[in-house]
Amino acid sequence: MFATTKLVLPPRGALPKTNVEDPVDYYYRPLTARIYRDRLKLAVDLLGPGPFDAVLDVGYGSGIFIPELARRAGRVVGLEIHGEAASVEEALRRLGIDAELRSGDLLAMPFADESFDAVVCLSVLEHLTELDEALTELRRVVRASGTVVLGFPVQNFITDAFFRVAGYDPRRMHPSSHTDIFAAVERHTALPIERRAHSPRFLPIALSGYAACRCRAA
Repeated sequence: MFATTKLVLPPRGALPKTNVEDPVDYYYRPLTARIYRDRLKLAVDLLGPGPFDAVLDVGYGSGIFIPELARRAGRVVGLEIHGEAASVEEALRRLGIDAELRSGDLLAMPFADESFDAVVCLSVLEHLTELDEALTELRRVVRASGTVVLGFPVQNFITDAFFRVAGYDPRRMHPSSHTDIFAAVERHTALPIERRAHSPRFLPIALSGYAACRCRAA
């Protein structure tokens, strides 16, 4: 079940759109808000209430999930490649949230080993083909017994149609499917899966829109 606590999102327009592909607007539009908010609810439920000492948000985008993470952690760190950290930090600061945002690549993160007791990586892995390398790097920065929450879109004819309507080629945009990602996690014995989830929950995963899992660092 989803967490009963209401998901905390910044007011519409409070966060910057970091590039033309930033989906921050979709969290507030009537036809897409539920879809996009549900993926954060999946992650919240899998992550749990904490409290955590330090959480890393890999691929934080506009910072949409950081206010919710800040409720669960004493320190929130974000990693992105877009180079708009300063504008996102300033927007979060206006909301009373202090986050440490860094520029960098998931495949070579600028953090010491075992820096975090929880890592969240949403809507990132589907853009990569180097899944094994990415998972190894995620495991490197999380402490033993730490939590890693991964989320990614399900690849099916419904989601393909959604992305095509939005103007994207789903196979070029997402070279790795949800089955590719689950298979890679299952191969990675240092990140065993504790729990899987998908949304909408009433559909089988093959017909759903988004999938996620919680791993416990071995």
